[in-house]
Amino acid sequence: MKALYATLAILLAIVGPALAQQRDEEEGGWVGFVEGMETCLADKKPLLTHGYACIGQFSAACLKHAENQTTASMERCYLDEYRAWDALLNRHYKDRPKGAAGQELQQVQRAWLAYRERKCAYFQIHYSGGSIARWLGAQCMMDTTARRAIELRFFAMDR
Repeated sequence: MKALYATLAILLAIVGPALAQQRDEEEGGWVGFVEGMETCLADKKPLLTHGYACIGQFSAACLKHAENQTTASMERCYLDEYRAWDALLNRHYKDRPKGAAGQELQQVQRAWLAYRERKCAYFQIHYSGGSIARWLGAQCMMDTTARRAIELRFFAMDR
């Protein structure tokens, strides 16, 4: 188990800075980091309680760099991790069941997307569009998307 954490730390140290600079929103650009997330999640039992420990690891590593202490850079760190979690979410959503269960999950997912957008947009209203709203909104998108990706991974594995 310690070896897994050491491997993940090395992966984040090596791959993290390069991925933080990468702007590609397609999963192909995030495969290395998405796979790192999958590795982290694979070790978490039960997933729906311990899997959440994987959230924020990339953005935390990104934020440790002195050049990432501006509002725009902090927002970028969170949005970069959000994009990776979103790729993972989409991967597991595509693996949804067929039939009635799949149709119901599709409806749930549509409602969840609307919820996430409104929840995270609220930071703009609460902080009257101030600069703190940008990175708090990005952090909200990352965290909320990560939690949903973990739930969808759980559903995919529990069939």
